[in-house]
Amino acid sequence: MSKQMPRRAVLKGAAGMGGLLAAGFATTRVASAAEGGDSVPTMLNLAATAEAFAVTHVYSALTRRTFNLNPAEELQLKIILDAELQHLNLIQANGGQPLTLNFFTPNGLYNSRRRFAEVTANVETTCTGAYLAATRRFADLGNPRIAATMAQLAANEAQHIATARELLNVVPSDNAWLPPLFFNVSDAGPVLAPFFNGGEGFSGPVAFPGRDAVLAVLGDVRAIVYPTYINTF
Repeated sequence: MSKQMPRRAVLKGAAGMGGLLAAGFATTRVASAAEGGDSVPTMLNLAATAEAFAVTHVYSALTRRTFNLNPAEELQLKIILDAELQHLNLIQANGGQPLTLNFFTPNGLYNSRRRFAEVTANVETTCTGAYLAATRRFADLGNPRIAATMAQLAANEAQHIATARELLNVVPSDNAWLPPLFFNVSDAGPVLAPFFNGGEGFSGPVAFPGRDAVLAVLGDVRAIVYPTYINTF
């Protein structure tokens, strides 16, 4: 039977990610008292940046890693890669633009199965929290159908957390609720900033591979496509 991961380990991660996520919780407490919220362009641009990073990250794991994955695990990563590309396509089709296409990663990230899985779980936890914040904000703005699409994205990112945890040989989830880490999407910015800007313990940059390169790696593997609640924002 798979072991449960200690709760504090979820926030520990690698290369300072525990501290970054803790900072995210602190930001949430401050932001929850603030009035107003993110604009639509702010939410979409940050989401596009995070999705472009996710594509680059999973593509790098499939093409650059030095650790072993069994065929089922590699297939799951390909399905995640296609899902992240679909997310990026949707967001860009509705006006979101990545703030950068060059990304940084913790040193040695693709040389260790555990390090890759821990960092991936932490990043996906951050993205899940950001999409939950987007769900709240779009509902606030009177766009419940778009809010539902943001909830779809949050649910899918949570599945990616489960995959990363399974690579660590722990249960896919021990939470009754998706963690609402952020009040606004922009609150996730400081948590993800080292992946966008670099910093101590990070190396890079690595460029977004482009859709053609991603499709070449995917071959005939595709994540199942379900309609979004709204196709244009």
